[in-house]
Parts: sequence; C-alpha cells; structure tokens
Amino acid sequence: MLVTKIKLTLIIVLGLVPAVLMAQNTPNIGIGGEIGLPSGNFAGVSAVGLGASVKADLPLASNLALSLNAGYMNFFGRRNQILQVQDLSYAPAKVGLKYWLSEGFYAEGQLGAALPLSRGLKTLFAWSPGIGTQFKLSGENKLDLGIRYEGWSGKRDSNLINTSSVNTKGFAGLRFAYVFGL
Repeated sequence: MLVTKIKLTLIIVLGLVPAVLMAQNTPNIGIGGEIGLPSGNFAGVSAVGLGASVKADLPLASNLALSLNAGYMNFFGRRNQILQVQDLSYAPAKVGLKYWLSEGFYAEGQLGAALPLSRGLKTLFAWSPGIGTQFKLSGENKLDLGIRYEGWSGKRDSNLINTSSVNTKGFAGLRFAYVFGL
C-alpha cells in the first residue's frame, strides 16, 4: 500500500515537471520548526507536538506553486497518576498547491501520508489547508510564517476501545521557516 502511494506521488510530480520548467518564478526550499496543538479527541491524548520540516516550492505560474513537504512530528503523550499515553512520532510527507493571494501572502492545500515512527501505529492519510505569509530578508531569502489545520485519518491503532474503526488525529499547526531562494 505504501509503495503504491509513493509511486502515485512520483507519477504526479514527474507529470508536472514540464509545467515547472516553464514557470516564471524561481524555486525555493525552506527549513523550519513545527508546533502542533491537538484538537478534538486528540487533545485528550496529547497536549502539544513538536517537529521539523523541509518544504520545496516549485513554481507552476506567476502566482501558483507545487509544494513538496517532508518532516518529523512528535506528539507528547499525556501522563498523570492513572494514564500514561505513549509519544506518537510520525514522518508526514505531503504534496500540494500554494496560491499567492497577494505579495507575501498565500493559501495552501496539501495531501499525503503520515508515516508512523512509533511502534504499533499505522500509516494515516494526511490533509491540510492553511495560510501564511513570507517576509523578505537578504537576497532571495525569506522568513515564512504559516498556520494550518491538519488532519490525519485511517484505521484505528488498536481495538481496545471498540467505539469506531476510524482513527483521526487533528491539530492546528504553526510553522516557522527560513526559506532559501534557489
């Protein structure tokens, strides 16, 4: 199943290469830190998540870019006298579109997979709409500040609680990145 997802992602990326080569903007890559604030039932499992990511933007038109994002995210499990939830570590890999609404302000949507790094977890479908802004620094470099809602869903990790077979983890994500112009 994972191999099929990877092949599908590569086919999409390779199919878009001709459009990228004709783009008017320059590609860039950003390295950043991530904060995840769980929502809904997921907030009962974790209070906060921390991680890092690398994101590349490949221009398709003057105000549209293909974005490729890979990273690491760890949600710290809640602990008290009765309950100890394990930390949940994932490697999200997503592809999406970034649309520039105005100079320095964008809206973005991404789809992909959250690949488990902790034992006993399953691969989850990942989706995330968001907005952000970029501030010019020296040369082609920029500071990128983004906020998004991210949802990960798939089959439940365990059947101990037989309320539903669907496992959904949702969180508000904040990203602070340094973007290098290429």
